[in-house]
Amino acid sequence: MPITPHTQILRLARSGSPERAWALMAQHGLLDSDSDARALSLQARLVKDRAKRTGKGAEQARLFDQSAQLCAKAARISGSSYPLINAASLSLFAGKPAQAGRFAQDVLDLIESDPEEGETPYWREATRAEALLLLDQELEARAALRKAIARQPHAWEDHAATIGQFALILAEKGWDAGWLDAHRPPPSVHFSGIAGLAPDASGVAAALAQFIASERPGFAFGALAAGADLLFAEAFIAWRDAECPAAELHVVLPYPVDQFRQVSVAAFGEHWLPVFDAVLEQAATTTVFGLDDPSLPLAVEYADRVAMGRTVRNAQVLASRAIAVTVVGEGEGEAVRPQLAAWRDGGFPLTTIEGARSPPASPRPVAAPTVQGLRAVVWASEADWSACPAPMQGEVHRQAGAAGQWLVSDDLLVACRSAIKLTGSGECARAAIGVSAMIRPRNLLQGFSIEANEPESRNEIRAVYGGFPLAVAALLIFSLTRPDLSDGILIALATSSAGMAIGRIVSVVIDRKLGRDPAIYIVLELIVALMIASNISGL
Repeated sequence: MPITPHTQILRLARSGSPERAWALMAQHGLLDSDSDARALSLQARLVKDRAKRTGKGAEQARLFDQSAQLCAKAARISGSSYPLINAASLSLFAGKPAQAGRFAQDVLDLIESDPEEGETPYWREATRAEALLLLDQELEARAALRKAIARQPHAWEDHAATIGQFALILAEKGWDAGWLDAHRPPPSVHFSGIAGLAPDASGVAAALAQFIASERPGFAFGALAAGADLLFAEAFIAWRDAECPAAELHVVLPYPVDQFRQVSVAAFGEHWLPVFDAVLEQAATTTVFGLDDPSLPLAVEYADRVAMGRTVRNAQVLASRAIAVTVVGEGEGEAVRPQLAAWRDGGFPLTTIEGARSPPASPRPVAAPTVQGLRAVVWASEADWSACPAPMQGEVHRQAGAAGQWLVSDDLLVACRSAIKLTGSGECARAAIGVSAMIRPRNLLQGFSIEANEPESRNEIRAVYGGFPLAVAALLIFSLTRPDLSDGILIALATSSAGMAIGRIVSVVIDRKLGRDPAIYIVLELIVALMIASNISGL
């Protein structure tokens, strides 16, 4: 089925490309429509997003009001409460409370006149609650929100959207929003701990069960190693079955399941195997995030950081809390893994539980000495670097590259903060983060064993690592000005980047060797290909 322009525009808006979305609306004649309610709602969204970027002031108020009028027009065409309640809230943000009140009353009248109004039972009552709040009937709004949530108690993403909108309205009115906390979706928890516990681990199991009963998490992310991981997963599933059937266990493993089962479960006793198998069957998702063949500690750290990131991301989407619990050896106290220390230092709650260690039932394989380590790599153009605040520029090591610079850091959080600053430095900022196991690269030419002593070799380097990336950058900028050609340009560039990575991979298979810098470029070229492909409207 062909994708409609409306869907393309919505995808562009969600991907953070408002200018391209606006240009596509203009190209298809969808701006200021007199008959297309969906197009008007999309236009209103783009205007609202522009208002948010503008900042407080008269221009922001004007844009919010323009968005409100577009929503009101869409409501007159469709007869739906959804664009009408948006018009009401946007009017309040535009500094027009009387207009907001009129639209809100129209919403209540529409809901009362049509028992079927509303996309779902939840949204019917939530829309009614929002209208009551706009009309300063806070007690009635609270009751209506409770009723909406009771109708669909596990529609957590919908709840999060409503709570976020209510928080904005309450802030605009200068009212306390603390009462919303009782309605927030449940927290997301990252679980971890020592692999292998003493035979009598009932105290640890009881402490984990108490933690779960107290925090009531709706989502759990972590591995399933023998010991603390499996004890937590068992307790979480038991609590889910008894208290919250919609709760989800998401398993993140550092190795393929069979290999993990042998190295991190069976090695600590055959009695853990049926527990592992039973818990794995209950998982909502199972994902292997490990690397190809790193040492066990490195693979565990990699998967652990990914699980932590998924925990935070899920909590952000649901406007709830991200928490963590870990089991440490007796007497170790605050001696947690570096990634958990970073979690705690980042301001996220971390609960530690002590338990007695038990040695593996069978010797675990000893990894050969390695200089591998987890590093974060960020690429940005020279223009983006120059637009960033000066203090960021000295936080990490930077290396010159074609048409931009690489940022390489042992501290993932530092690299993430830097990338956020880069992406926030302007409309055209582009930054990508890739995490991989790699040896410290020295510089571009030495990493590829290329001696640029002759003009011919320097010519080739300038062509491949200079001219081609500059041409790619120019085409990406050009695609912003020609939405009708952008998909073809993006497909060609994504294919080119992926093709370079595939060529390197074929070389690794043939030569049976993967060098330092080729590994970096494989990861980055695949990331670039995926980032470009994600902006193709037809995909």
